[in-house]
Amino acid sequence: MATIVTRSGKGSALTHTEMDNNVTNLNTDKIESVSQDTAPSLGGDLNSGNFVVSDLKLQDYKEVIHSLGTTDAPSIDVANGNVQSVSITSALALPAFTNAETGQSVTLIVVGTGTASGTGSHKFAGGNKTLTTESIISIFYDGATYWTSIATDFQA
Repeated sequence: MATIVTRSGKGSALTHTEMDNNVTNLNTDKIESVSQDTAPSLGGDLNSGNFVVSDLKLQDYKEVIHSLGTTDAPSIDVANGNVQSVSITSALALPAFTNAETGQSVTLIVVGTGTASGTGSHKFAGGNKTLTTESIISIFYDGATYWTSIATDFQA
């Protein structure tokens, strides 16, 4: 890096030649890219403050619907996504999630009539466990309980 000539005593100005040399040194010895700085130092904590992105838009976002096929006892793996579908023949036995973590939720689209039961600490909103031809089951896992609600009777 360039060495800048300064005057230790106040009131003693740099000469024109000294000033020109400083400007030339600053211009020719500047870093052109970050990779040229072989010993960078961080002036603050990267974990503090906010990261701001201007005009961020989530465009064309679509949920992928993972099919569990036809089964009355599906395996709901949260690694397959938040929206899953299943066809049932007579009843639905809801399991605990595979790969479950606190705060996860799954929306289950159910085709078929019958009743739902839950293993793995399911609690049903209003005690409703009746499924109609088309039902939507929303399940939220808080780390201990599967909070489960069933919406039915969808009509055109």
